Amino acid sequence: MKQSLKKIDKKDACPECLRPIEQCFCSTVIPAHTSLRVLILQHPQEQYKLLNSARLAHAALDNSVMRVGLSWRNFAHALGEEANPKEWGVLYLKSGGETDKPVEFFDSKKRKAERAPRLKGLIAIDGSWKQAKALWWRNPWLLRLNRISLNMQKQSLRPQMKSEGLSTIEALACALDVLGEKHSVGELLVRQYADLVIQPSALYRPTGTPNGPVVVTKE
Repeated sequence: MKQSLKKIDKKDACPECLRPIEQCFCSTVIPAHTSLRVLILQHPQEQYKLLNSARLAHAALDNSVMRVGLSWRNFAHALGEEANPKEWGVLYLKSGGETDKPVEFFDSKKRKAERAPRLKGLIAIDGSWKQAKALWWRNPWLLRLNRISLNMQKQSLRPQMKSEGLSTIEALACALDVLGEKHSVGELLVRQYADLVIQPSALYRPTGTPNGPVVVTKE
């Protein structure tokens, strides 16, 4: 009988990386440095998703901050320090069909820019499509940031309900590359996602469940 898995049982999880104990990556993740700061805002319901990539992205990017929650008073509250929102961008994943360009840039007034803005930081929202929309509208200060719109045609490593969907770590890899970081950084992020999350996930069995084929459900 096939087992359909979507979440990690909390009692099986490492308290730091939240991966199953036998798949803990705390001591094996390879860090990378970026000039851009990265802030990851994660919906609370994403923390124990089997194929979630946000905590790996945070562990791998040494210039990153991760917050778990639904809303923050303002940008400084979310980041943990003062910063100019005009010098930051937020990743915004399109729902497809609007453009054939993989990446587009808009300022805080929704004016389209022909080239990548010069930024000091990047925000990624981690959650399902529905959760990401909820975080977007619960935090209106996000509208003051530049917008980096992704419409990727590349297939995600993670099964997706929407063909144009990407995991958070894949979206960050793409954006960092476009914004001038070393190409090797994005490659390292995606490779570690495959090696430390995607492949091991097929072997995970919650405590007390029988062995058998596993189907990893779509997000």
